[in-house]
This record gives sequence, C-alpha cells and structure tokens, in this order.
Amino acid sequence: MKTLEALNEVLAGKRMSDRSKSNFKAAFISLAKMYEELPSRSVEINKWLVSLTGYADQTVRLWFTCLRSGFDYLEANYEVSNPFKALDAPKVQKKRRRYFKADEIVRILQACKSDYDVALIMTLVDSACRVGGLPKLKGVDVGEGFINVKEKTGERRYRLDIRICEVLKRLAGSDDGLVFGLSSSGLSMRVMRICRRAGLKGEKLGAHTLRHSSASLVASETKNVLAVKALLQHDNIQTSMIYIHDVEEDIQKSISPLQLVADRVKDSGLYAQKQLPMTGTPDNGGVAVVEDNGIDSLIEEMFPEVGDGVEIRPLLRTADLALIRKGFLEMAARGRYSADVGKARELMKRMLRRVR
Repeated sequence: MKTLEALNEVLAGKRMSDRSKSNFKAAFISLAKMYEELPSRSVEINKWLVSLTGYADQTVRLWFTCLRSGFDYLEANYEVSNPFKALDAPKVQKKRRRYFKADEIVRILQACKSDYDVALIMTLVDSACRVGGLPKLKGVDVGEGFINVKEKTGERRYRLDIRICEVLKRLAGSDDGLVFGLSSSGLSMRVMRICRRAGLKGEKLGAHTLRHSSASLVASETKNVLAVKALLQHDNIQTSMIYIHDVEEDIQKSISPLQLVADRVKDSGLYAQKQLPMTGTPDNGGVAVVEDNGIDSLIEEMFPEVGDGVEIRPLLRTADLALIRKGFLEMAARGRYSADVGKARELMKRMLRRVR
C-alpha cells in the first residue's frame, strides 16, 4: 500500500476533529516524501525521524503520535506491518509552565473594563475550564454552582461560584442564549489583551495559563492530587501530578512533620504520653531523657494561643507590617481565605507572646 493511500484509508475510517485530520495529513505527507510505499521496518521510521531537521520537538512528537495511531488502525484492519510497535515516542524538552500568582490574577481582574470581561476571567479562574468550551456555553448549561461545558475531551461539569453563575445567566438572557458569544480564539485574544492591560509581560498570557494558575493554587494549598484532578476534570491522574510536581518546593517549605505531630497530640488528647524527647539530658546510652513537661513546652512554643495578657513584640520590620496589612486587606476585600491571609496568620503567631 502506498503511503498516501494509507492516509486516505485512515482519514476515512477514524473519527477525528478537523485539527486532528490536519495533523494526520501533515505527518503522512512528510513520511510520503521519503517513502512512496508504506514503510514496514522500524529502521525506516528512525531514518524519517532523523530527516526532520528544523522542526520543533513538539511537532516531531505530534507527527510520530499521529503515524503510530494511523498504523495501529491499518494493522488492525488491513493487516499492514506496524513498525511503530518497537519504537518509543521522541523525547520533548519540557518547557516550564507559566503560572499567574494571586496578586497577578487580582491585577488582571482590575484591568477588566466591563462586566463581561470580569465574568470571563472569573469563570476561567474559578472553574479552571478550558476556554475552548466556552463559545458554545448557553444559559441552560449554567446551573446552581456549576457549568456544563463541551470540550475536546467530551462534556465536563465544572464547579463555579453560584454568584458567577447568576452573572452568566444574565449574560445569556435565556436558556438558548450564548453566554459569551465569541469563538475560542476571540475569547483567548480578549484574555490576552486584558493581561497586557494589567501590565503583565512575556509569553503565555492566554486563557490556558489561567487554568494552569488555578490548578497551581489548588495544588499549593491542598497538596492533594485528587483535588487538582477534580478541579481540572482530568481523565488520567498522572496529568494532575504535573501540578503537584511544580509546587513541590512550596510544599516542602510549608510542611513540618514536627508540627503535624504536635497537632495530632494536641487534638487527640495524648498529652499524657509525653513521647517527644524535647528536654532533658542524654543518659549513658546517648538518648535524651524525657521530662514530663517536654511536649507541653513544645506545643506552647509552636502554637501560642492568643488570649488575655498578650502583647506585640516591640521590634517589627517594615516588611512584616506590610505583610500583615496586605493579608488583612485581602481578607476584608474577598471575605475568604487566601495565601496572603495565611502568611499573615503565621506571622502573627511568631509576633505574639504571653506576658509572664
């Protein structure tokens, strides 16, 4: 079978989107330039890969994936030899994802000039849906605290703040009315203009970066891959793990096993066990002798309670005061927990001391 004939059989027999058809055509045409007859040996595929100089790694991998899928179909239906079985997909140099920080998302919202823009940005951030599913979003697809979105991977239900849902219903006007009424490229360009108006520079200023940013915030806050998977509606949990890996450094800084131990001892009423050797002197075996007040002293030091007779430490840096102010302003403005509020809370713990 000739290579281009094989392409026609694949396009006729496999159901795919117009974009996928375009990718399959490009891959098979590239292979046909080297092999008029359909290649049957892995070495021939390797030679084709080597010939693809000047193409981006992502393009080479995409074409390889299309051809492998096409040959799988041909092998199953036309008894064609499949040279891709013995080959691994070409490696692609991973590019670091861009994530908007919390204050950058606030700047993006502040740069919106209309209720339409605010609703668009808030929907993308709070639901973490793909922008490709929003052009067909109708009033009937907006529920009480969720939206039903038709994406490339099928229909998905994303949770969305009920107040935003009410705004989307007003934009749609009716059950059959479109909420946003623009194509995915039109919505993406609108998001990009808002980001630039917010003063953000560099690449990846589009709507998909908002999706990544939402996932990063959830991963950093929950440290839970299942929470990321539920937010992004991934089919494969390994895809969700990417966001956990990207925030590993933040997770390392925020997790203290000793603090977790203290939390569990305090919460479960196990003070009497006194198992942590935090005080005392080593015995002849080199092991510290635990005193009765060891765990109590540890918890009192790590978790000072704010009550009567508490005063502020006299020495505070300007940066400390700025962080406290930012945290409380964030809490007052949004009425909910944020990373800045959490930082201010931890700082307050370090500032407070009990008057003896």
